[in-house]
Amino acid sequence: MTGPARRLVSTGSGPAAEGEGKAQTMETRKLFAQRLYMNIFNPSTREVGRTVPVSAGGAGRAYARLNRILSDNNVRGELALRKRYEKPKYKRQRLRRQAHARKFKAEVKKKVQLVYKMKSLGI
Repeated sequence: MTGPARRLVSTGSGPAAEGEGKAQTMETRKLFAQRLYMNIFNPSTREVGRTVPVSAGGAGRAYARLNRILSDNNVRGELALRKRYEKPKYKRQRLRRQAHARKFKAEVKKKVQLVYKMKSLGI
């Protein structure tokens, strides 16, 4: 940071004001954790994790939607990876390969869009 360091201005001063700020921060964190927990586990319905509502006669559609969510989030792939321990070296290599594949896919997509655009322009 260039120039003079910036300081946060508090409403009070001294150790008592610092204690109040810490208490407020802790209360905010507790509220955040509680809301996050309630999103994951709803004690009124006894459901844990991701839920998909099922309407009358729509079980097949709900199952397909759940499968779509699982495949979009790569849940099955993550579970397969966690079955066995993966050494850090191989994890780095896998993550590097996946990043390269994502970049390559994005570039191919851009090229295909360019070809379609050129085709529509008659070039």
